Amino acid sequence: MKPNAWSWTAATAIILALVGACVPFPTPAPPLTAAAAQQTLEQWNPNYCKVAEFYGLHHPGSSDTRLAYALVSNPQEQAAKPAVYEARFQLLIRPDGKKQWFLTSLITHSAGLSRPRQGWDNLMVPVKEGGAKPTS
Repeated sequence: MKPNAWSWTAATAIILALVGACVPFPTPAPPLTAAAAQQTLEQWNPNYCKVAEFYGLHHPGSSDTRLAYALVSNPQEQAAKPAVYEARFQLLIRPDGKKQWFLTSLITHSAGLSRPRQGWDNLMVPVKEGGAKPTS
């Protein structure tokens, strides 16, 4: 008994349907708005970080990285001058498979280029969707 063309076509369609059901579809990256980035900077450490002026977001070419620039002051030190900081936001994939933006560092070179950078590295602060304030 010889298989006909219809049985090969049906078998191929079933195999492709099963493989397609197992492969996740790529989801588009959620947008990172300037309002959400500013809100995250305002709330991640309010005792030591107050945004005096938010300059905006920069897209450095990578689809999973955004840089924000802000004038930041320390509300605990009234005599300290504000400094311009670069905030790095990374698009990461959570364990549940969803993509989310995270604030990963806040660095300044205000002490001069001959001195080391100052700020916070290794942050993992999730950006709230829409920049909404968390309820407490």
